Amino acid sequence: MSLTPWDMRSAWRARVRGERPIGNAYREGLGYRALVTRLVLVRHAETVWNAEGRWQGQTDVALSEQGRAEVELVGRRLAGEHFDRVISSDLVRAHDTARGIAKNASIELDSTLREMHLGAWCGLLHHEVTARFPDQLLALQRGEDRRIGGDGETVVELAARVTTAIDRIASESEGKSVLIVTHGGVIRALMLAMLGLSGRTRPLFGSRNTAITRVDVVGGRKTLRSYNDGLHLEHPALEGEEHLVGHIAKTTIASLLGVADPSVLGAPAEDAESCVVTNKRQLVSYALTR
Repeated sequence: MSLTPWDMRSAWRARVRGERPIGNAYREGLGYRALVTRLVLVRHAETVWNAEGRWQGQTDVALSEQGRAEVELVGRRLAGEHFDRVISSDLVRAHDTARGIAKNASIELDSTLREMHLGAWCGLLHHEVTARFPDQLLALQRGEDRRIGGDGETVVELAARVTTAIDRIASESEGKSVLIVTHGGVIRALMLAMLGLSGRTRPLFGSRNTAITRVDVVGGRKTLRSYNDGLHLEHPALEGEEHLVGHIAKTTIASLLGVADPSVLGAPAEDAESCVVTNKRQLVSYALTR
């Protein structure tokens, strides 16, 4: 295909501005510099059922008093950041967290960002699920594809739902910064898919309430910038946790977990801190900076 001077001018302008060229220049792939889409994922704040130790799934449960305090903390932490879009799970615990972070923003509700459907587990205390559904619980911890709670989701169904939703949001938001307020199971499913750890036994410590996870997307390729950033929270140290500072964290964690493609881990800053529990081969947090 021959390109006219107009096409070449379109390509040059697109390269300078970081935009898509138009016409023949776009079809020939000239001039286009892929834009970085920044996804900031936040788990909802503590709920009444979190405090009581109950499984929630897709049941609508209100924030606890502690949860409302956590919303204030994460809101202050993110106050200096601009978000082009704010998207939340349509469950009230996520929506209320999003509203506390982005008080004046228009919030888009998205049901595909809901927590994993847990069927008959919903509302049960953790020890009750352990007693009544031990095989299902073990299968979930191992990442096995087994239906949960009778009519709940499987981990494969959850992963497909989550990756489809995140890919769609990233595609719709090229070059933008997007706040996504969702659930621990959703963030875990995305991380397992990105790191190639699906089907492994608990390779990730769960995302804490209001912890921040950052993912960059360029041309459809995702890069993990940070995971489970709860520096605005107070939490006890875990037994056996080890801290890694700076660039060494990337290669150490990739080797410890057996990450399928280590390049999906963004390079931490020199002062960034990551945390692992080596004897469990478990990642607690990645590339946190104050």
